Amino acid sequence: MALVVSRYCAVTFLTALSLLVLSANFYFVYVIVDERASGSAPTNTDQVKADRNLNVSLYNKNRQKHVKRDSWLLPYKNATQSAIQEIKETIPKLHKKYLQISFSFKEILSNLLNDLKQTIRASNSLWAVVDKWVGPRQVIPERSSLLGTVLNMLSSTKIIHAENAQRGTQLKLLLTLEGGHKAVFKPQWYSRSQIIEGPVYAGKDRHNAEVAAFHLSLLLGLRRSPLTVGRKINLRSEVMPVAAGSLLDTFYQEGNDTCLYGVCYYCSPQDPVCAHKDVMEGALIYWLPESYKLKKYRHPWQRTYKFDAVARWEVDNNYCTKVMTSRLYNPQKSTRILDLIDAAVFDFLIDNGDRHHYEIFDNVSNSMVLLLDNGKSFGHPKQDHLDILAPLYQCCIIRQTTWERLRVLAGGALSFSMEKLLQGSQIAPVLTAAHLHALDRRLLAVFAAVEMCFNHVGEAAVLWNSPNG
Repeated sequence: MALVVSRYCAVTFLTALSLLVLSANFYFVYVIVDERASGSAPTNTDQVKADRNLNVSLYNKNRQKHVKRDSWLLPYKNATQSAIQEIKETIPKLHKKYLQISFSFKEILSNLLNDLKQTIRASNSLWAVVDKWVGPRQVIPERSSLLGTVLNMLSSTKIIHAENAQRGTQLKLLLTLEGGHKAVFKPQWYSRSQIIEGPVYAGKDRHNAEVAAFHLSLLLGLRRSPLTVGRKINLRSEVMPVAAGSLLDTFYQEGNDTCLYGVCYYCSPQDPVCAHKDVMEGALIYWLPESYKLKKYRHPWQRTYKFDAVARWEVDNNYCTKVMTSRLYNPQKSTRILDLIDAAVFDFLIDNGDRHHYEIFDNVSNSMVLLLDNGKSFGHPKQDHLDILAPLYQCCIIRQTTWERLRVLAGGALSFSMEKLLQGSQIAPVLTAAHLHALDRRLLAVFAAVEMCFNHVGEAAVLWNSPNG
């Protein structure tokens, strides 16, 4: 009887194993063969998984050795690898026009520097003016002589209430300023020069990255990032007396330093952030008007965030074509895809590979894609994650106005302008020289990606005029 049971179990096991291998082979054939275009955009949850049965010994043996692991995934990553290789080969061949400085950037820089000067005495009545700046296609107007005054208010106005910010997974404080307006405070976790190792989305938010990203959005003419300033806050005198009980309970003293760990998804007493004595540096981000309701979308080029899986966009050369079958991402019917390509260029320059979702205004038509949550940026000045540019080099379209602005910032004008714009910050220097240099290097890669598209489909097909923003 025992022998019969054993034989039955063996047969059952072999049958199951055969079906598993057959289904795995069928799946990989499906990946390789081009799937038919559908009427809706493919979701970024489509993944190509490392088969744990067929490759289990290799996977376990090389879990920490990415080079060997990538060698067997390489055939399935042709869409990413081939494009990146072509961009790298194009960079040293770029025409000298991409290397020369255009002095027309000086007018743009001069206008921004003038806007960033404090021109009048701060008053709480200005918050109402700031709220009126916001529209479907901008958070900040193209020119405003009040910008510097408003930023100064944001960095100095009295805090009347502090609580835990519920949004997100990391420690943030939601502060109410005198006058009733709110702002999110992201504390400093790292020094300016600390290198963040690991994948592009590694580490905690960098407060200085939020400040730098805001200024870059102004410089690029992508005025879709909320007002952001660097601010130093005395936790003991400015926050603790007005803190909600749930937040106050997370404060404690460590030697001479005041620390807290807050309340959030990943917050814990084992992972506190500490001030220098009582003073904590951070980024303060102005809360958008409550009349504008945000709606979140999953980004079509979202990463899998898994060691053993790659996203559909990494393997499918026709991925963007399939995305644009959706009315939402059809450039003839919507500005959404052009907004996402603007965001991809912006994110690549700051090395932000963590835009897994994006947000728009839900209650207005033709809303822009907002440039929110830029903290996972400027982590490693010597690394360039070219796959952040995938929406650009796969779709091969870009706004004419965006392209013209990028061209004006060639030849070192980008880093020079950013350094000048950031000098007025209360937490200057905001970026190290290495991070400023990285901006110019990455801009060349953007030029190379667009040149590659010019060669593939022609300049007229790549550059788009977008009258509605």
